[in-house]
Order: sequence, then C-alpha cells, then structure tokens
Amino acid sequence: MMMQITAISMPTWGLTMEEGTLVEWLVPEGARVAPGMELAEIETTKVTNMLEAQEAGVLRRHVVAEGETRTCGALIGVLADETVPDAEVDAFIARFAESAAGDAALAPAPEPRQLDLPDGRRLRYLRVGEGGTAALLVHGFGGDLDAWQLIQARLAVDRAVYAIDLPGHGESTKEIRTGDLAELAETVGQAMDALGLERAHLVGHSLGAGTMLQLALTHPGRVASLALIAPVGLAEAIDPTFPTEFLAATKTRDLQRCLGRLFADPAMVGREFADRVARNKRLDGAETALSKIVAACFPDGRQHAVLLPAFASWIAENPAIPVTVIWGEEDAILSPDPLGQLPASVVALLLPGVGHMPQLEAAKEVNAILCAHVGGVA
Repeated sequence: MMMQITAISMPTWGLTMEEGTLVEWLVPEGARVAPGMELAEIETTKVTNMLEAQEAGVLRRHVVAEGETRTCGALIGVLADETVPDAEVDAFIARFAESAAGDAALAPAPEPRQLDLPDGRRLRYLRVGEGGTAALLVHGFGGDLDAWQLIQARLAVDRAVYAIDLPGHGESTKEIRTGDLAELAETVGQAMDALGLERAHLVGHSLGAGTMLQLALTHPGRVASLALIAPVGLAEAIDPTFPTEFLAATKTRDLQRCLGRLFADPAMVGREFADRVARNKRLDGAETALSKIVAACFPDGRQHAVLLPAFASWIAENPAIPVTVIWGEEDAILSPDPLGQLPASVVALLLPGVGHMPQLEAAKEVNAILCAHVGGVA
C-alpha cells in the first residue's frame, strides 16, 4: 500500500512571480502541522509572505535551506506521517527532482506589453483572461502593475483583466503635464480607447483609486462597477511625510523603511521588493514625473482633490453601478475615516490588521470581495 507523501512547493503568488527565497522555516523538521499553519517565510520581488500548510501531517524534510532561492513549483519541503519510512521520503524527493528535470516547459506566463496612445505616449499593460466585461486595475503612487500580482489571475477566471502602469510609473511614459487626478484619469480613458474597452470594471488602489474615481465622475457610462482600495480623493488628510520621503529615498535601506510604513507589518517589505522599486525610480524621467504628481495631488502635505461630495452625488445618480470601497484598519498613510461618510448603498469594508496595501496584505480576502463585486455585473 502506497503511503501518502505531500510535496511542499515554492508557491506562485501572482502572474509575474518566477522565484522565491526561503527566508525562514517557522516549523522544525518532525513537527506535526495542521492546514492553515504557517510553515515558512518566503520573500519575492514584491512582498514577503507566509507559506501555509494545505494539509495535515508531519514536516519530515526541509529540502531547501534558509536563504536559498528556488523557482516557483520547486520542492522545498516534504509532508508525511510518522509511519512513512525515511527511505520512502528520500525516494519521493529523488523522483520529484527527476520529474521536474524531465518536464516539458510550462506555458509561458503572459508578458506585459506597450500600448501606444494617440498623443504618442506609451503605457505598459498586462492582460490576463478572456471574455466577459473586462476589469481594469490601476496601482498606487510609486507602484506599478505588479501591485496586482496576487489579484489579477483570480479576477481573470471569467473575464479579461488589464493592469496598467500609470504615467510616471513602472515602464510607462514619464511625460507628465500637470500630474493631477484629471490628467491621470484622462490618460486611463485613452488607454481604454486604445484597448477597445468601451466599459469596464474599474479597480484602483490609493492614487490609482483616486484616478478611477475621477474617471467615473467624468465618464459614468464607461463604468461597469467601481472598486476603490484605500482611495486618494475622499478627504484632505494624508500622512504628509510619506510622499516626500519616498521621493527623497535613494538608498535601498531608506526606501525599504519608507515602504514598510505602507504595511501593518513592515517586515512584509523585503530588500528585493525595495530594490525593484528603487530601479523604477532611477529610470530616466521618473523622479521628475513623480515630483509633479506629488506637487499636484499632495501639495503642502494635504490632498488637493476632495471628491467625496461629488462622489455621493454620483452614487445617487448612478444607482445601478455597484460600488465597493475597501480599507485597512491600520492604514497609516490614508485614514479610513471616510468609510463612515459614504452612502449606505456602498459596500464599505474595513479590514482588521491591514495597512495601506490590502491587495498584498490580505490578498485572499480582497480576491473574494472583488470577485463578488464584479460577479453579478453583465
């Protein structure tokens, strides 16, 4: 009778993740684990997260040592009952290695592309999925389309989902005129035209949420639904030091400390994540573009645009458009206080133990919320 042995593999958290580094084993060899127990801390280019056990059993082997990097899907540990002989565990590890070496190449992950706008500027975007009413995802200040790596694939089960780099960010154009929400919203509208999206589910985070809100206010006919995560644009208050400290940070160590303020647990920001953000900041024209956005959107340490009254009127005028607003209870950048001022028809959700980055800190919950949000819309 074959005894069950379960592989613990390097997870694939998002479409763009190719490898991960095992920072620390949280469970020793020989310990019994239960489903949901945190087994190891894994660092990726975007975030440091915990790998949870999917099944019960005994952690028989640490196949990968702390500090080692492996590709997604690689064997990093083995789970089996105490009754399974060591020889069978060793044979399983050997077979796994042989199978991995002999496997044909997996289907390549979708690659970001460049989108040409009518004015000659270019935006980077990533499309996943087919059919349905498309969803469009826009990241926050200083980020890029990888901010959605834990969200995009799940939303794309039954629809096309696009994530874009805002102007001044990632690998998109660094040409910025005013840098305010109106310009950013106009650019996203141009991107929708170029992608052939007459109407879409608009999903944004922080600055991207403010951009989507501005687009919805200007062009309600283009909105299938609206989901805002820790949105800019609902109140004047903002941590006045974060935008300027982000701009000023030149060393990875300083940037890592700054980015840590976005999370309820600063340890989620690994050095690799900070290095990636630093590389984006060093691209030609990025610093000037980001500075223009800060000057236009957050002058004197306050938010320039306060769209809550207009948003409330818009909701009343467009009752058929579903609206969801998600906020982290421990957001240190933007206070979640505006949640209590939204009309009753809005699905307003406050996530405990979460900071300014719910889509990375609480991806499972945010995925469930967004899938329910878009699921009933034709």
